[in-house]
Amino acid sequence: MKRYTAFLRGINIGGKNKVTMADLKSEFEKLGFEEVKTYLNSGNVAFSSNEDDIEKCTRLIETMIKVSLVLIFTFL
Repeated sequence: MKRYTAFLRGINIGGKNKVTMADLKSEFEKLGFEEVKTYLNSGNVAFSSNEDDIEKCTRLIETMIKVSLVLIFTFL
């Protein structure tokens, strides 16, 4: 299993785009990632995956952000 880190820009900056780290962690776990850890309110996420294709992981995360997190922003 490989360990990865996602550095998500624009989350929890200046009062806009607020996402709780618990919600962010939950969304990563729904993607099947394991050992998910968030760092403070930074939007940085460390996680483990058996997936060797980093581009596939990136696409999964990008899609999750567009679908799940944008909905959170819309309803705030």
